[in-house]
Amino acid sequence: MIKNYSKSLVALVCAAGFALSSCTKLADVQPQQAPASASATTVAATTATTPVPPLAGSGFMLGINGHPGDAPYLATPAAKQIELLKGMGMNWYRINLQTTSDGTIAASSSTLFSSLQQAAASGAVNLLPMLYPRTLDLADSEAVAYEKGRVLGSNFAAKYGQYFTYYDLGNDLELKLLLPNTTGRTVANYDVAKSNVTAAYLKGMDEGIKSKDADAKTMIDAGWLHWGFLTVCSNYGVKYDAVGYHWYSDMEGAAAKAPYNIADITVTLAGLFPDKELWFTEYGYRFKATSTTNEADQNTFMTNFVTKCKNNPRVKVAIAYELFDEPYKSTQEANYGIIKWTVAYTVWAKKIIANTFTIK
Repeated sequence: MIKNYSKSLVALVCAAGFALSSCTKLADVQPQQAPASASATTVAATTATTPVPPLAGSGFMLGINGHPGDAPYLATPAAKQIELLKGMGMNWYRINLQTTSDGTIAASSSTLFSSLQQAAASGAVNLLPMLYPRTLDLADSEAVAYEKGRVLGSNFAAKYGQYFTYYDLGNDLELKLLLPNTTGRTVANYDVAKSNVTAAYLKGMDEGIKSKDADAKTMIDAGWLHWGFLTVCSNYGVKYDAVGYHWYSDMEGAAAKAPYNIADITVTLAGLFPDKELWFTEYGYRFKATSTTNEADQNTFMTNFVTKCKNNPRVKVAIAYELFDEPYKSTQEANYGIIKWTVAYTVWAKKIIANTFTIK
């Protein structure tokens, strides 16, 4: 679900006068077919019947990202995925959902979604759909974009609203709107025409969803220093309810240095968006190809980041990226999981951070 922040991040880091290792981030590949041996997935699935309580008095909760249409997830029963979440004290599962242009979950994903929904309901885990704005076209007029977004959102909520309380509207949409050599912190850093079309589409999605699901809450995401995009949407009149921010280990290190001096992104965002719920819908560690301490470093970064979130009462949920390694993807994208494969995709082992999360 995460895209490539590397160009803007590396450029800004270099401009600030210090080096940062490559953070290349590729778009998701198309859903993969499960291997023939998928039926051999280890460990029989069981599900808890009561939810794991929040980790802090403020109601703070944990979650994790998954790609249900990709090979590791196809090979692992939905009930087992939910069992893993519950065993780590996680209450939210953010999943990417491919739909047709009218908001219907694509046929290739329909059965998979059904089994995942049933497992989540049995295990008292909340599903957060990342709804692709598949009909968004930056060449459209604002009126056409609004209508496309409204149709997709209203149809999706009419058909599936019973399963969701929150809807994540798109993913990394600001990346195509950024002007060259800008940080993304202000409205002026974004292409006006493209931003207005995108905001119109999101306004349509938001209003369409809420027209069919009156209790729905929506969120829009951004990452790195791109919070200006969220202001673009607010200024346009998009009535989203929550900020869904993306934050990774290289961002943490770069932001802490001059000229940004951001020691805690949770504090920065809480000050910028006092009227919005604050979620981190992606946080994770960038593996380094030459490092021998990746798992330990992943554990340190993610543990420290969760502590920051828990200590800020404005943060509602922190959703790790992601459940399983996806070794057929690029080097970094292959290793974001908190669970790795010793035999693809039948035998897995927990990384250090997964054991840290596990309820003893």
